[in-house]
Amino acid sequence: MPPLEITLTTPTYGGETLGRLPDGRAVFVPYALPGERVRVRLTEEKPRFARAELVEVLEPSPERVAPRCPHFQSCGGCHYQHISYKRQTELKAEILRDQLERIGKLENPPIQPAIPSPTPWNYRNHIQFHLTPEGGLGFITASGEGVIPIAECHLPEAAINDTWPRLDAETIPGLDRLALRLGAHNDLMLVLESSEPQPVSLEVNLPISVVHLGPGGTLVLAGDD
Repeated sequence: MPPLEITLTTPTYGGETLGRLPDGRAVFVPYALPGERVRVRLTEEKPRFARAELVEVLEPSPERVAPRCPHFQSCGGCHYQHISYKRQTELKAEILRDQLERIGKLENPPIQPAIPSPTPWNYRNHIQFHLTPEGGLGFITASGEGVIPIAECHLPEAAINDTWPRLDAETIPGLDRLALRLGAHNDLMLVLESSEPQPVSLEVNLPISVVHLGPGGTLVLAGDD
């Protein structure tokens, strides 16, 4: 089917925006904003609704911004980087109101404005990586199929972002995935997850604690238990 031109109207939970197809069915489009005129290609069709991929933005919203991360739209971790932060908070309040009214059947729920974060970037104290086929660190793709290698991420706190690029997962045999957590006093913990019954072997040259999670349970490999 050739691409279709539609106007989007309503933000929905999960980062998609709703529009209407020529036959009246609802269509959900990711990485777009309410009010935008877009060109889309259908990817899934049901009797009452459809989903589509964004092909081109014909009339962009004034709230559309350039994403900070080069992995945006490939990585499945972020939904709103193309939207100004002020508009993001407004959309989330609109989505909450819609959920309470349409699904919860509440009439005129007293939704307060969303409180913006003073640190909209680098706020997460936990990050989890999957391994690419080559053994590098990556994230699950936006489609949920496969893992893409990651060169940067703007969500973790500075201590995590300073550490994860120095990890060499290729030298750790039997590793399925790994995670980094930052404690209240800036202490770091590296969590290694493996399906192997024996703990993975590794060299630790960083000031962090290391924990192995496997079929045999939890084992502290290095640092403070």
